[in-house]
Amino acid sequence: MLTFFISLFTMLAAPTGLAVAPAPAAAVAVDSGRLDWLGGTWRGNGLEMKCDQTKLGIACSEEGVSGAMQGAKAELAFETGGEKALLRLTLPSIPSSEFTEVARDGQSVTFEMPVKGGTARLRFTRTGDVLKVERGTAQGWGNAMEYRRG
Repeated sequence: MLTFFISLFTMLAAPTGLAVAPAPAAAVAVDSGRLDWLGGTWRGNGLEMKCDQTKLGIACSEEGVSGAMQGAKAELAFETGGEKALLRLTLPSIPSSEFTEVARDGQSVTFEMPVKGGTARLRFTRTGDVLKVERGTAQGWGNAMEYRRG
């Protein structure tokens, strides 16, 4: 997922960096405020992501476990509060980013962040023991990675 997120920022960030304007987000229905369904250990593409419940929501830590990805790290914090969750993403050598929840349906949540030249989107969807992470823009979804529980 680390290379996935880096490619997202490479695709959407202008040479001057990320936009700092607040994300215009649609109203989101309030649910339990938790993203419990993200919890657990997820593996895919030489990466392992561990997601644990926190007082504010859920925090995920991802690292590379294959030879090609060893040493890669990402920190994700899905913080809930009020009507929307925030996704704070921290990667090595890339400024921290904050995505705002714009949609939630069952075991799927979509986040957006304004960037120079448009809008970056991330969607997390769980179906059984598969977690699908998609990246895209306001024009559509570019690509996806799949993780398996365990």
